[in-house]
Amino acid sequence: MITIRVMCVQPIEVSVDQYENLLVRKSHARSLRDRYNNNPFQTRWLQQFRQHHRKFVNYKSLFSDSTSRVDANLLKPDLQQPAFLVGGEHDLSQYLLPEETVYDLVFDPRFFNFVLVYELAFALPDHKLGQILTADQADVRQDDLYNTVRGLMVKEQDDSPLSEWANQIRAQVLGEVEQLCRSERRRNSLKVASIGNNSGNITLFVDASARDERIKNLFLNCNANAERLLGNRTTVVDNDKVHYAFFSRFHTIISDDPRYYLRYAPIQYHIQFIWFYVRYYSEIMEALNHHVLALNSRARIGSKRHVIDEYINKIEQLKMHNENFKLAIESDNSAVYAKIEGKWNIESSLANAQSYVSFFKDYLERAYIRKAERASQRQNHILFVISCIQILGLISIWSDYLGLSKLQTAIMGVNHQSADEWVLHINTWLPIGLFASLISLVVFAYVKRE
Repeated sequence: MITIRVMCVQPIEVSVDQYENLLVRKSHARSLRDRYNNNPFQTRWLQQFRQHHRKFVNYKSLFSDSTSRVDANLLKPDLQQPAFLVGGEHDLSQYLLPEETVYDLVFDPRFFNFVLVYELAFALPDHKLGQILTADQADVRQDDLYNTVRGLMVKEQDDSPLSEWANQIRAQVLGEVEQLCRSERRRNSLKVASIGNNSGNITLFVDASARDERIKNLFLNCNANAERLLGNRTTVVDNDKVHYAFFSRFHTIISDDPRYYLRYAPIQYHIQFIWFYVRYYSEIMEALNHHVLALNSRARIGSKRHVIDEYINKIEQLKMHNENFKLAIESDNSAVYAKIEGKWNIESSLANAQSYVSFFKDYLERAYIRKAERASQRQNHILFVISCIQILGLISIWSDYLGLSKLQTAIMGVNHQSADEWVLHINTWLPIGLFASLISLVVFAYVKRE
């Protein structure tokens, strides 16, 4: 019997608006930091990795001991369905190991992200291995072993079938995420979490000798044929103890030493986690840019200036997390991780994300200053108009004063040598002077603007 473990890493997306709200509410993040410390992982490599590396205690399980998990035996009737027969004929239900088929919901409060990790286990008989690994109907789109197992958990399109086991797990997991975010949600009726189509890379850990060329070639050929992009294979490690092949959507690690499973599973998880969240932050920046351009107001820009600082902090933390992981895996950093990281362009993507966020912050600062200057100019114009209205009001009041005192008649009949002559001149020429000053101010303002 050949035992295989199938690991699927499936990040959960949170809506951009809700993610921003979660980031800025510091008190909620602090309250979550220690809430799930005692929750255990069921996946073996997660248990070992968190136990051995104290820097990664931020990996927390959202499921407690009392959480009722979806029974793995539910997969057996799923595997008997025509859609999940390998090559249209091979039923994997009889080879399933339910007691070793587990899943976990990983939560990291630093980034406020959620990752669903599946691990399925099968014991394939050696005499059936060749038939199962070479089965693939030419007239059916990719029903080989790799794609069939992936189809149990990952939707390619909206109408793609999914196993009932995975459907129930999705409902449970998304419910947990919704529950956690509920206290911070702006509108309770709005769903904030989702699992995107075509999200979930598959790694097969084959418990077999790396020296067995027949078994190795069967798995590697099946892996290669399962890929949409042919010829995308990178051999990371190839020796008598382990063969590590990194493709595109599917990856194969062959060794009869279980220590390589515990050693390489964290690398497979981490590379997919980093790749997804670099892409996620890039998409957030695009959405944020669209929102700012669509709602081009000073208040909108001002609110986003504070949010962008949070994203800069998160990307810096992501870079630090990546570097800490490299330190944790020691020599595997240069021997294994560097090859995978270079293939998926992780370092460059992190640098580009950081550069874009910093540039976008500078853009928002400049836009905010421009908006503030325009608002100041409008305010000055408004104050100028108010001043003009006040001068006109003063002239009107003075005119009313002249009418009430009936000085108009006095102007015509008074003796020019009398002491009242000066009062009459003031009362006559002051309104005229104020009106002339108003006209001069208006002309000066327009000439200076041009």
